[in-house]
Amino acid sequence: MKPTTTPLFTPNGDGYDIQPAGVLLILADTVYSEDCNDSTPAGQGRAARMIDSILAAARAGGYTQTDILHTLLVRGERSKRIQDMARAACAAAGNDRMKVIFDAMRKGK
Repeated sequence: MKPTTTPLFTPNGDGYDIQPAGVLLILADTVYSEDCNDSTPAGQGRAARMIDSILAAARAGGYTQTDILHTLLVRGERSKRIQDMARAACAAAGNDRMKVIFDAMRKGK
């Protein structure tokens, strides 16, 4: 399945609509960015577990570049390449699995 080029962040008047790949990038900033002091250690742990869940779902869905994607996330890469890779990973994970992951996050799991 070819990922769409839908913008990752779209203003909606009250904030932004964020695509799953955009959430993945925000989570990576929460965990790996040196200047991200907005999250507690517990919040960073939850974000790291969610990244792991998304990448595991992508791998299960046939995405073969999860190790490369993870490395680029750790390095803070935010090029078009990483955005496309994040889109492809989330597409491979599939909407149903992404919903399960997001629901678990909302419930604090």
